[in-house]
Amino acid sequence: MTTAVWTGLVASVLYLVASLVAARQLKGNLPIQRGAFLGLGMIALLFHVCALWHLTVHDDGIFIGLFPIASVIGATGVAVVCISSIYRHLEWISLLVFPFSAVSIPAALWIDTGITPANLTHGLGTHVLFSIIGYAILALAACQALLVWLQHQQLKHGHIRGVMRFFPAIQVMEAMLFELLWSGMAFLTAAIVFGFMYVDDLFAQHLVHKTVLTLLSWLVFAVLLAGRHVLGWRGLTAIRLTLAGFILLVVAFFGSQVVLQMILQRG
Repeated sequence: MTTAVWTGLVASVLYLVASLVAARQLKGNLPIQRGAFLGLGMIALLFHVCALWHLTVHDDGIFIGLFPIASVIGATGVAVVCISSIYRHLEWISLLVFPFSAVSIPAALWIDTGITPANLTHGLGTHVLFSIIGYAILALAACQALLVWLQHQQLKHGHIRGVMRFFPAIQVMEAMLFELLWSGMAFLTAAIVFGFMYVDDLFAQHLVHKTVLTLLSWLVFAVLLAGRHVLGWRGLTAIRLTLAGFILLVVAFFGSQVVLQMILQRG
C-alpha cells in the first residue's frame, strides 16, 4: 500500500468520524463543543495533505486532474473552516466540508481521467494555487449563503427551530458571509492576474469558455461587494448573487474539466 493510499484512507475515516461527532452535537440541545470535531478535522487535514503531496507531486511534474484538484479544494476548505473557527463560528460548514473531503480522497486515488502529469512553472503553479484557494473559499461562502437563507426563512415565519437555534444572529451570519466573499475575491483576483501574466493564451480554444465564465463570476462578486459597500445590499440580494457567482465558477472550472478530461481526453 502506497503512502498516498494509506494516509488518504486515514484522512477519509477521520473526516467521517468528525462529521458524525459534529452531527451528534448539532442534534443535541447542549452547547456545541467545537474542540472535538475540529481537532479530528485538523488531524485528518494533516493526513490529507500528505496523501495529496504523494499523489500529485512527481519527479516529472505535478499531476493535475479533475478529482485531485477537487480533493485539494476540499483540503483548502477544511483548513479555512478550522482556522476561521478560532474567531468565527464556521464549524457549521464542517458538516458539508468534511464529508466532501472524505469522498474526494478515494475519487482522487482511484478514478483515472486519463491525464498525464503536467510540469508547471512557478508562475503557472501560483496561478493554479490561487485559483484553488479562491474557489474553496467562495465555495464556503456559497454554503454560508445557504445557511443565511435558511435562517432568513425561519425568521420570516416567526420561529427558529432545529440547529438554527445555536446559530449566531443573522447580522453576524451575513458579516461572516461577506468576510468569506472578500477573502475569496482576493485570491480569485490574484489567480486571474497571474493567469494573464503566465498562461500563454488564456483565450485559446480550450480555455476561452473557462476564462469568460471566470471573469463573469468575478464580475458578479465585484458587483455584490460594491453594492454592499455603497448601497448596503444584504439579505436575499446577497444570497442570490453569491450563489449566481459561485454557479458560474463551478461551470467554469468543473464543467470545462469534465469536457476536456473525461470527454475530449485532453490535458
